[in-house]
Amino acid sequence: MSTLQTLTGLIDELDLPSLENTYFSKYEYNGRKIPRVTTILSAMMHADTLMYWANNLGFKGIRYKEFMTEAANIGTEAHFSIEMFLKEKLESDDNVPYLGFKQWWNDIISGGNTIEVVGSEIELKCPYFGGTADALVKINGGYYLIDFKTSNHVTYKYFLQLAAYQYMLSLQGIYLSGVIVLQLDKEEVGYNEYSLHYSDPSHKDFMDKCTATFFSLVYAFYNVREGEALFDNIYGE
Repeated sequence: MSTLQTLTGLIDELDLPSLENTYFSKYEYNGRKIPRVTTILSAMMHADTLMYWANNLGFKGIRYKEFMTEAANIGTEAHFSIEMFLKEKLESDDNVPYLGFKQWWNDIISGGNTIEVVGSEIELKCPYFGGTADALVKINGGYYLIDFKTSNHVTYKYFLQLAAYQYMLSLQGIYLSGVIVLQLDKEEVGYNEYSLHYSDPSHKDFMDKCTATFFSLVYAFYNVREGEALFDNIYGE
């Protein structure tokens, strides 16, 4: 039995329906609320560096909430512009991250590769969690899942998110040739591509580890919620 089968088996033993009111989510599976992939990751992986970074902003006289709101707005606008291009070929010339994406897109084509849009902002669900994938494309005939990021740092956590989406796509019979985190600069037109190609065994092994790690977090997430619910039943007013 594989690690993934073992973990999903353990999750299936939990009373998931009794926990659906312990988190907020727009996603449902067979009429039951399921948590977002990002909710699970945020709850189970805490980064002390975020606290230090926020403190550093304060020392510079920058308000953390205002900074984060502005950054979120830039990211939202970038995602919307990219979605409009992928779905309807509509262009945007005033969004720096979008222009970085177009630079990447043109570089793919000018490199002699073929690229075909399969889907954009794809809602995915399974019995344990749900989420929305930024884009699914075919590059040279192989499926690639892409996550667009306007954050300053690319972390291991992003590949855990992609592992979750990859799992849900596999339930639909879509098997990937690789995944891409495309980091788009917010201030200057440019990008950094962090790609995994499963033709490379080390890339495939890494993503398999990401999948096992994410499902370990899912199991822990549900156990924490169950423990909190039991605590409230015993000690709650």
